[in-house]
Amino acid sequence: MVTRFNEDIDYKQEIGAGIIGRAVTDTLYVSPNGNNSNGSDWISAYNTIQAALDVASTDPDDCTVIYISPHTTFYDINRTGDPTWSANVILKGTHRLWAPIRNTHAGASSVMKFTGKASLEDLAVFTTGGLNGVVITKSGFRVRHCGFNSELLTSAGCSICIDGSAAFIRGGIMEEVIFLGHKDYTTALYLNTAKINTFKNLNIHSCLKGIHIINAASDQNFFTNIDIGDCDGGSGIGIDIDAGNEQHFSDLYLHHNDINIDDEVGDHQYRRVDGNFPITFEPDDLVGTVSATAGNDTWGDSKVIRAAAAKPFRIVGINFVPSASETYRVRFTDGVTWFDDLMFDVTKREGSAAPSGTEFIFNKGTVISAQAQSVSGGNTVNIWLEVQEI
Repeated sequence: MVTRFNEDIDYKQEIGAGIIGRAVTDTLYVSPNGNNSNGSDWISAYNTIQAALDVASTDPDDCTVIYISPHTTFYDINRTGDPTWSANVILKGTHRLWAPIRNTHAGASSVMKFTGKASLEDLAVFTTGGLNGVVITKSGFRVRHCGFNSELLTSAGCSICIDGSAAFIRGGIMEEVIFLGHKDYTTALYLNTAKINTFKNLNIHSCLKGIHIINAASDQNFFTNIDIGDCDGGSGIGIDIDAGNEQHFSDLYLHHNDINIDDEVGDHQYRRVDGNFPITFEPDDLVGTVSATAGNDTWGDSKVIRAAAAKPFRIVGINFVPSASETYRVRFTDGVTWFDDLMFDVTKREGSAAPSGTEFIFNKGTVISAQAQSVSGGNTVNIWLEVQEI
């Protein structure tokens, strides 16, 4: 069967849109082996990425996909300051190691900056000196299957900056991205005025800061399946939250960092956080424990068991020494929720230890209090928490 194509349709654009799964209005090609004429195919491909970006339509209703072939050395943007493009673009390479991108200009401050809508796929960005990598300033960004290397920085720089300071950023997605940095200088992922963005399957290593969040409007970002490690240059921080509310973290693996989480806000959601976190008893003595007074089958006064926390933490165990051999109930609160309620009979022994039974990971600044009751009333119970700070 013969299929006819409408002559008014650009077949090349239809093929390009089908491959990337998005509607595009133009397709350009970049290759070191092209003849650098008009970028319309691989033969006439531009030799530099900036040449293609310069001719991409700046109409806000257009979108240009730019295919970038492998390069035996690297593509050099070679422009001063922040080389900036306002076009809506999709930059697509072949593999995150096959199309390295640098900016070697002595006056450069970043590799690339996008003030239009931007999507990066299968690319590698290398930075040296005090350079930032990629700066993104529009909502709906996409960064997929990319790599960022800043091992050769000699002063502070961020690998990718999600910068909504000029216009609020939301709805972005970053996934399957690898960061390798410098322990004294690199901020891998920097978020400023960014809300409801998704970051998943990230691998961040050897940085000064793995993730840095600033601005009070940086709310409700979602981070999942993220490995942050070896940020151990003396002041390394895995996740640094200076502002913004209710970040959501799940499936984190934090290891070999000077500080895993530095949280100045303290209202975030954590679940399934793994790492080699030591366990300590609090309070750290055998005689000075806080007693929760028991009433006659009624709850006694609430007593503080753990003061304001310096770090996020979980409770992995609770130990009791009651004053009478009878049945007790003890419940615990973080000031908002009664998160655990334990009952134990100590007729045959003086003390009882039990896991907390909670998956709660408490934020920095959380105070833990307890109430108790016993069968006969008027008794006390000394309490120790087994605490694991993250």
